[in-house]
Amino acid sequence: MDTNPVHIDAEAAKASVFGERIAHGMLSAGLISALLGRGLPGPGTLYMRQSLRFAAPVKIGATVKATVTVASLNPEKKRATLSTVCTVGDEVVIDGEAYVQVPSRG
Repeated sequence: MDTNPVHIDAEAAKASVFGERIAHGMLSAGLISALLGRGLPGPGTLYMRQSLRFAAPVKIGATVKATVTVASLNPEKKRATLSTVCTVGDEVVIDGEAYVQVPSRG
């Protein structure tokens, strides 16, 4: 468990570069995993690899949107490389790339 005071201690977080508590970055990154399993590619997807760049903090109570787009496909191996981005409003808070095995259809 990450017990970094910037996430759990309001007084300590006030003294940080952020000036207030922020959400743990992996909470936002977890939205990417949920989207891969439920949306694109969907049920049966095997999540093989993920890179993440934490570009900006997420304030407590902010609404985070995850977006996944296909960057490349390897039909022979049933693999896909996906661009992954989390935003709060127009601000990118996480970007990266996922590599997945795509489920067979039909």
